[in-house]
Amino acid sequence: MKKNVTFIFLLLNFVAFSQNNNAKLVDSLTYITEMPYISADFNENNNGIFWKVVQQKLEIVPVLIDKLNDTTETDAYVPNFGGKYTVADIALSALIEIIDIPVFDLAGIKFDKTGCGYCSYWNFVRKDYRNRIKFQKAVLRWYRRNKKNLIWVKSNLFTICDCRGKHLNGGHYELKK
Repeated sequence: MKKNVTFIFLLLNFVAFSQNNNAKLVDSLTYITEMPYISADFNENNNGIFWKVVQQKLEIVPVLIDKLNDTTETDAYVPNFGGKYTVADIALSALIEIIDIPVFDLAGIKFDKTGCGYCSYWNFVRKDYRNRIKFQKAVLRWYRRNKKNLIWVKSNLFTICDCRGKHLNGGHYELKK
């Protein structure tokens, strides 16, 4: 009995330590000055923080979802659409690099096929803070409903950038088909 109690105590401490480290790691997204665009640049500087977050895989997902309403601006500029990334935008980028999430469905908007493409997401979340909250809640519901049905898919494809080479995670999670 004593061994079981000790094991449970150690496990709970490990989980708490891990969650605390993930929270600190996600908090460091504030310091990102450049996001991956053409190059994955896995270095420690700039977007190295981003890739460290992505490498935590499912373990960090709840912390990232929690940040989807954080409008703190970073120094990283959003190419093509202008403005600066918020912590929420970077958290979403990390999430979709880890899990194939139906962003446009969850936001309740359409990808603009004939116009600006992804700008429909940017326009939606920038229009009203309540849209970020609505989106955050939708992502959380989707994740809770689907996390048991996520499977690992080996791949070197990048979701958020036109990057080439070996993906640090070597894949991503998708819903079972």
